[in-house]
Amino acid sequence: MQQGCGLKGEADSSVQRRWPAAGFGIPDGKRQTVIAQERTQAERHGDRWYHRRRAAFRLAMLLSLLVLSPCSESKAQPNKKSFRVAVVRSLDLPEYNQAYDGFMAALKKQNLRVETLPFMFSRQDDETHATCHTIREAHPDLILALGTRAAREMSEHEKNTPIVYAMVLAMPDDSGEQPQLQDQPNVTGATLNIPMEAQLNEIRHVFPSVRTIGIISDPSRTKSMVESARALAESHGLPVRVAWAKTEAEIPDALRRLRDSIDVLWMLPDETVLTPRSSRFIIFELIKSGIPVVGLSAAYVKAGALMALDCDYGDIGRQSGELAARILSGQSPANVPQTAPRSFTRALNLKIREHMKIAINQDAIKDSNVVVF
Repeated sequence: MQQGCGLKGEADSSVQRRWPAAGFGIPDGKRQTVIAQERTQAERHGDRWYHRRRAAFRLAMLLSLLVLSPCSESKAQPNKKSFRVAVVRSLDLPEYNQAYDGFMAALKKQNLRVETLPFMFSRQDDETHATCHTIREAHPDLILALGTRAAREMSEHEKNTPIVYAMVLAMPDDSGEQPQLQDQPNVTGATLNIPMEAQLNEIRHVFPSVRTIGIISDPSRTKSMVESARALAESHGLPVRVAWAKTEAEIPDALRRLRDSIDVLWMLPDETVLTPRSSRFIIFELIKSGIPVVGLSAAYVKAGALMALDCDYGDIGRQSGELAARILSGQSPANVPQTAPRSFTRALNLKIREHMKIAINQDAIKDSNVVVF
């Protein structure tokens, strides 16, 4: 064997080093004995060297298996990229927390790893600009805007990073055709706008004796929406009377024009008509007149409206998370349309109903999706 040849040479040279004289400087009789002893000693060293190499080889193989195991596992389950998402809130509200939890649950369901960067808008404009600048400098992969103010500010200051909004009641623009946030290619989201047909079906279900519906609207903002609502209601045999109010100051007069000719007032999203002050005024005046109000959300019912449809805020968050997952997976926000609520509850104020002596469908109270105030 090759190793044997090498070991014999090592033994000879070892003997030569120990006995440097010619002929190794030892008698011939002893020379063979010494060489044999040296060869035996070298072979012992060789055995140890062999076993050491073998042990080192086994260790190297073991280490290579440990190193390669994650690689083979990663082929089955790739190491996913972690995305940075800036979470911007208009306010610190429990409803926003529900939406945020739903958003994160949707991303987790899609096996997307996310690092969140939390931000809260201040009421000060200069601090708002500073917050937008900080978000831009953080270079997030996506921005989640919770609330109308957060959505508007971010869409105004950020034109490139994808923005997904939630908890936004999208108001029509001047043409009445599109929500104001939909004209930017980097913006999409989950609105709080419950489809009109669902609202109308609820009105008919809760108030089976209703004959005429009233609406107050600013024609420069919501005329198209109101005409769509009118056509929908009249297709079900319910006439709609509309009182136009171009400013908040015109609302009392518009209300007086409607008061004696309607059975229920249907509130539609309109920034001119539904300011906090005017909303309270409308509800209070119609309670005095015995006319029920259908509000935009449970908050209106708490304030005195008799009925409203309220969104499932956790599901709104899940919808926004599903949109975000599509964008983070490579789709352009321009190709990811906004969504409307797919589940909601019916909020009823039974104290107001008793005070006003309004007849409502008793089955509407017993339904499983009812929240009573």
